[in-house]
Amino acid sequence: MSAIKTGDLVRMKGSKYDTGLVGIVMGRYPKHATTGPIQIGIKWFKGSGKVDWEPESWLEVVSAGV
Repeated sequence: MSAIKTGDLVRMKGSKYDTGLVGIVMGRYPKHATTGPIQIGIKWFKGSGKVDWEPESWLEVVSAGV
């Protein structure tokens, strides 16, 4: 599985976390998986307008950025 990257469009995966929202990835923290669990900064369309940080394992790519 390839890592989620800045510019990708993502959504929550699985019915447990399905919000119906799609968002754009704004960043990753930490930058490398070896330094801890990855959190993905997402600006959700139709969301609050703020960047929310979600665990990478909760997300799936809808469309890869360039």
